[in-house]
Amino acid sequence: MTNRLPGSYIATGNIPNATTSYHGEVLSLLFGFCEGAMKFNNRVFIYGDRLIRVNLNWIRDYVLTMKGFRYTEKDLRSFPDLLLEKQHDKGFFYEIIAPVSDMHSGRPWIRNGVITQISSPECCYYEEGMDFGLCRLELEADIEYLMVEGVHMVWQATGDDQWLAQAMPKLEKGLDYICSDPLRWDRHYQLVKRPRTLDTWDFLDNMRSSYDRAIHPDDPMGIFHGDNTGLYNARLIMAKLHRYLGNDAAAQRHEELAAALCERIMTLLWNGDFFRHFLALDPVDYGVDEERQMSLSNAYALNRNILSFAEKKRVIAAYRAMRDKYQGEYDDFRNLEPPYPMFHSRKAGQYVNGAIAPFVAGQLALGAFETGEESYGVDILKRMARKISRDGKVAFLYDWEGQDIGGGPRCWCGAELMHAECAGLAGVVDNDKLFAD
Repeated sequence: MTNRLPGSYIATGNIPNATTSYHGEVLSLLFGFCEGAMKFNNRVFIYGDRLIRVNLNWIRDYVLTMKGFRYTEKDLRSFPDLLLEKQHDKGFFYEIIAPVSDMHSGRPWIRNGVITQISSPECCYYEEGMDFGLCRLELEADIEYLMVEGVHMVWQATGDDQWLAQAMPKLEKGLDYICSDPLRWDRHYQLVKRPRTLDTWDFLDNMRSSYDRAIHPDDPMGIFHGDNTGLYNARLIMAKLHRYLGNDAAAQRHEELAAALCERIMTLLWNGDFFRHFLALDPVDYGVDEERQMSLSNAYALNRNILSFAEKKRVIAAYRAMRDKYQGEYDDFRNLEPPYPMFHSRKAGQYVNGAIAPFVAGQLALGAFETGEESYGVDILKRMARKISRDGKVAFLYDWEGQDIGGGPRCWCGAELMHAECAGLAGVVDNDKLFAD
């Protein structure tokens, strides 16, 4: 009887060199395809006399993609360092660096004869003579917690304690801003608020937000679960980092704030099976029951330390139920269920109104590995790996038939799948810095 190895694999960044004991084992190719997706969006900007490596040039995409490129890139700090340095006096962070010819730079331009700016003036930063501007899309309410996640990952990868200590006061100022500014913080519910976007995205259900992402008095507001579960996780990270630096009182403060925040989140936003999409502050009928609408940040909530084991099981069951309902190969990776009949001219199944998202697959797989559903986690990665191998690339979004519909950065999707493969499947998790623990 011939002995055969049970699916061991070697993964490298160079896809032709990936190999396996079974030549059909797609997981051996997944790591390389994911690294290729990250390299596809990698670029370097010259800001004054500084080289700023971005992947992508939005800090949200950068931080989410860092889950993967922290294993493969040398320069992790240049972009976060720029945003830490340019932090606004109020405490908020800019999120985008873009050429001045791009409206996302925050520079004014003429639209239909009218001077137009993509965000409020205080959210746009420009230094005379520069070819790039910095911008914060005012309606975004998640940048401050993302900066905490980003600094944490940079510190883990570099081990630079001095850099971490210098960044901590800026992170504190950012969290104080998001939890106190009347534009961001709902005094009644004591939760973060934002205009009524699709999950964490950056547009409303009106055409004005195609070119204007400031907050306006007539914008309907609501409390989105992902902003608040992200803030909760950021509090836990801050407690961990303060305790490492010897600041026990500050660590305890963040733990107490996190515990109180968790109670409010679970009371107001958890529906027993998953987090409701929005708690409306200004009710608008969008044609669906938003209390029973599952949006993409539920997959992220699996990995934000806020849910019990049983609650994670409920979320995973809700995702698996989508595949049972629709019977498609990738239907458990839909980014909104049910979708809106129409939102910002996007029909159901288009873009973040219910399309299939590999980044959801990555977070869902990671959550499955951590919740006793390892076979489901492997199944997710294998399905995505087969799809990517057939297509020859990682895509950002697919329609319900599995066709690539683009719409965003491939690097983000590659990183989430790589992270699930490394931290979930392989079990390589850095609990300290430089894999010391």
